Amino acid sequence: MSQDTMITGLTAAQVDGLACTVCGTDYLRVRVRVPHVPVGRSVTGSQVFACVGCRPDDAQRAAGGVLR
Repeated sequence: MSQDTMITGLTAAQVDGLACTVCGTDYLRVRVRVPHVPVGRSVTGSQVFACVGCRPDDAQRAAGGVLR
Protein backbone atom coordinates (compact mmCIF):
# COMPACT_ATOMS: atom_id res chain seq x y z
CA MET A 1 0.00 0.00 0.00
CA SER A 2 1.33 3.43 -0.91
CA GLN A 3 2.37 5.91 1.77
CA ASP A 4 -0.02 8.37 0.08
CA THR A 5 -3.04 6.08 0.39
CA MET A 6 -5.86 7.85 2.25
CA ILE A 7 -7.48 5.50 4.77
CA THR A 8 -10.94 6.34 6.14
CA GLY A 9 -13.29 4.81 8.72
CA LEU A 10 -10.69 4.66 11.50
CA THR A 11 -10.97 4.98 15.27
CA ALA A 12 -9.44 7.99 17.03
CA ALA A 13 -6.34 5.97 18.01
CA GLN A 14 -5.92 4.66 14.45
CA VAL A 15 -6.28 8.17 12.98
CA ASP A 16 -3.47 9.38 15.27
CA GLY A 17 -1.19 6.46 14.26
CA LEU A 18 -1.43 4.89 17.72
CA ALA A 19 -3.26 1.71 16.72
CA CYS A 20 -3.21 -0.85 13.90
CA THR A 21 -5.54 0.03 11.02
CA VAL A 22 -6.29 -3.68 10.47
CA CYS A 23 -6.64 -5.38 13.87
CA GLY A 24 -6.95 -2.30 16.12
CA THR A 25 -4.07 -3.17 18.48
CA ASP A 26 -3.32 -0.06 20.55
CA TYR A 27 0.46 0.38 20.44
CA LEU A 28 0.48 2.34 23.72
CA ARG A 29 -1.53 -0.17 25.75
CA VAL A 30 0.20 -3.45 24.89
CA ARG A 31 2.93 -4.63 27.25
CA VAL A 32 5.25 -5.85 24.48
CA ARG A 33 6.52 -3.93 21.50
CA VAL A 34 4.43 -4.67 18.41
CA PRO A 35 6.39 -4.24 15.16
CA HIS A 36 4.39 -2.14 12.74
CA VAL A 37 4.79 -0.54 9.32
CA PRO A 38 3.33 2.63 7.77
CA VAL A 39 0.42 1.90 5.42
CA GLY A 40 -0.90 5.33 4.48
CA ARG A 41 -2.43 8.51 5.84
CA SER A 42 -5.64 9.31 7.72
CA VAL A 43 -8.06 12.03 6.63
CA THR A 44 -6.24 14.39 9.03
CA GLY A 45 -2.94 13.76 7.25
CA SER A 46 -1.44 11.68 10.07
CA GLN A 47 0.64 8.67 9.11
CA VAL A 48 -1.15 5.43 10.01
CA PHE A 49 0.28 1.98 10.71
CA ALA A 50 -0.52 -1.74 10.65
CA CYS A 51 1.06 -4.59 12.62
CA VAL A 52 3.67 -6.54 10.67
CA GLY A 53 1.54 -9.68 11.10
CA CYS A 54 -1.45 -7.93 9.55
CA ARG A 55 0.48 -6.62 6.54
CA PRO A 56 3.27 -9.09 5.67
CA ASP A 57 3.75 -7.65 2.15
CA ASP A 58 4.34 -4.12 3.50
CA ALA A 59 6.67 -5.49 6.18
CA GLN A 60 8.71 -7.27 3.53
CA ARG A 61 9.03 -4.08 1.46
CA ALA A 62 10.03 -2.07 4.57
CA ALA A 63 12.75 -4.63 5.32
CA GLY A 64 14.24 -4.20 1.86
CA GLY A 65 12.56 -7.28 0.41
CA VAL A 66 13.65 -9.66 3.16
CA LEU A 67 11.50 -10.52 6.16
CA ARG A 68 13.64 -10.55 9.28
